[in-house]
Amino acid sequence: MNTPQVSFLPADILVDGFISRTFTPEDANYYLMLLLRAPVGHYFLQYYGISYQNGGWYITQNAGVIQQPLPGIGASTLLLDCTIRTSLGTVVPQNRWAPSDEVDIRRHVEGATLQLPVFFVNQMGGVGFWLPDILQGRDRDLYNGNMAAPLGGRSTTHIRINWPGYVSWRRQIPTRDETRDRKPITLARFMKHIGTSVDRFFKDCAAGGHMPDGPWRIGADGITHGHVKVIGAVHVSAGSWMPIMQLTEYVF
Repeated sequence: MNTPQVSFLPADILVDGFISRTFTPEDANYYLMLLLRAPVGHYFLQYYGISYQNGGWYITQNAGVIQQPLPGIGASTLLLDCTIRTSLGTVVPQNRWAPSDEVDIRRHVEGATLQLPVFFVNQMGGVGFWLPDILQGRDRDLYNGNMAAPLGGRSTTHIRINWPGYVSWRRQIPTRDETRDRKPITLARFMKHIGTSVDRFFKDCAAGGHMPDGPWRIGADGITHGHVKVIGAVHVSAGSWMPIMQLTEYVF
């Protein structure tokens, strides 16, 4: 990614990463430990050699999976998170979704193999796409857009949104295409599903009648989908992903 030359420590991922700004630093730390599952006695930052390079934090050792790197980054590194310092606007805070039943948490979260976060990066290395552009199909600039999205191999998954002040929302999407071989959907198709889900969430909020006061209010006199940039998505349970969203302006 093309970013200013700024020095970050590995632990800064828990302060300036999109995941920490979405879930809080404390929950991001728990989530990343759950995601990466370092051996007992090892902290994930050291065990996986988390290193900041050119706008993101990368796994540089002990990686057990292969994922397409960003432009300019070697194939031996895996992207874990991106810095918020290279973009403008408030990241939408959300409570990380988890099943309500302890048995389901153990089965679908703690006992599941979670996929690495997916980030939507353009050919110049910028992170995130404006929601109206996604809805209009303006995704030709998406890096690796024709590659299969690394979604874990299921035939369907849920997109879940926990927007501040609103009830938890979900939408089921297919993760395989309509061809005879039922191949995994592409990264571009996944981004379109995410964008469509966010747009439907906004429409459902407008139709539902519940309009809380405050800076996160959705509607004509508040935040509209034109204020939203979709950064990526986080795999929060075996069958659920949550979008990472950033506004085009700051909310205080």
